[in-house]
Amino acid sequence: MKPSSHPAAPAPASQSGKATVAGPLSHRITTAPVGIACEEDPGTDPTIVFVHPNRTTPRVWDHVIAASQRAERKLTPALRGHGASDWPNEGYTIEDHLDDLLAVIGTLCEGPIVLCGQATGATLALMAAHRLGAARVRAVVAAQPATAIPAAVNDLVQRQVAAQTRFADRRTARAALPFVRFWTPEVIEHHLNHMLTGNDQDGWTWRYHAQGVSATEAQLLRTLDDQMSWGGPTLIIGGQDSTVLPHTSIEAIAARLPRAELHWLPRSDHRLCQDNPDGFARLLDSFLEQVLA
Repeated sequence: MKPSSHPAAPAPASQSGKATVAGPLSHRITTAPVGIACEEDPGTDPTIVFVHPNRTTPRVWDHVIAASQRAERKLTPALRGHGASDWPNEGYTIEDHLDDLLAVIGTLCEGPIVLCGQATGATLALMAAHRLGAARVRAVVAAQPATAIPAAVNDLVQRQVAAQTRFADRRTARAALPFVRFWTPEVIEHHLNHMLTGNDQDGWTWRYHAQGVSATEAQLLRTLDDQMSWGGPTLIIGGQDSTVLPHTSIEAIAARLPRAELHWLPRSDHRLCQDNPDGFARLLDSFLEQVLA
């Protein structure tokens, strides 16, 4: 199936702030139902696959990857309907995201992998580990895994997605960014550089498929325990100052995973990889030092 049969992803805005480069190699996976873009930072085995949250692009991981001291190969795929990946003609489900992620892994990873996800990406990382098993997955890092989310959180996201379709300028778009109270100015500008498309004359839009985001977000209202039963080494990272997911929700997920350890990241709300990327990288590096030794 050719990715050209689907709408092309919008190009990012011209960059006006400092941006950290995720990796020098670019791939496009056409074995998935839609064309999936993926960047690679070459390194050693096992490959670390970073899975981004809803309403973002893989570039949310740039600052964590830059701060990490790990030498492993790193892949940063863009979920369908996000960033440079194809936009489907219709909406899609969390299971579609999972199928795309498995297609990326099956195409680009011959050996063992580590899965590292944030929010919706953390849920997908655990779902992928459940499907692939210990024969392929060495460990999982799941930051703010989103499952059985409060109805009020889903309502807020649905309203934001419906209302924030076009902005007159970057300043207005910046004011609409969620979960940014701990972000540095550099992180904010970097995010806008990769999340916005358009110009001041015609307006600006986010680089995500609103219909698909709304559908997958609603799916997170239910528990996904039967699709996240993974028994390997797992680092669960919770936002110490989260206004989105209660601590009890994160603790419950960690308690259900037999080999999970739970850490709370200080100065972090919901987007931990952008709230405190240096702290996130230290937790990631320390955990992998133990489990990959």
